[in-house]
Amino acid sequence: MTERIDPAVIAKIIQALASYLKRDPASITEAHHLRDDLGLDSVAIIELLFEIEERFKLQIPDQDLPGLSTVGTVAAYVQQRLAESKTESKPALPKPVAAASKSKAAKSTKMKTKSTKMKTKSTKPWQAVPRTRTAVW
Repeated sequence: MTERIDPAVIAKIIQALASYLKRDPASITEAHHLRDDLGLDSVAIIELLFEIEERFKLQIPDQDLPGLSTVGTVAAYVQQRLAESKTESKPALPKPVAAASKSKAAKSTKMKTKSTKMKTKSTKPWQAVPRTRTAVW
């Protein structure tokens, strides 16, 4: 892990863990293993990840669950996903249009922008059905 994890991300994750476990947040560190050190079973880990998804407004695919074993790996994963969502959410701006053919170009630009928006609003499969998970471990 070469990139430093944002302390705010770590703090939110530790706070979620502390409230779930009814423990003091100061007693939880990045190095704690979710299963071995904190005693979470697979159901508790899934519930915790649902809470993290809600707090950070992101989706964690089931195939990513096995790699999330410590507080630090969860924080690094969340930070990476947040960075990815920021770069994906910035739409490209249309190119400036020459003043001579402004009316035609303006209509054309509006159509292009509208079609671009429609492409980015595609429904993701996991948003269409209720979320359920089975234990991966």
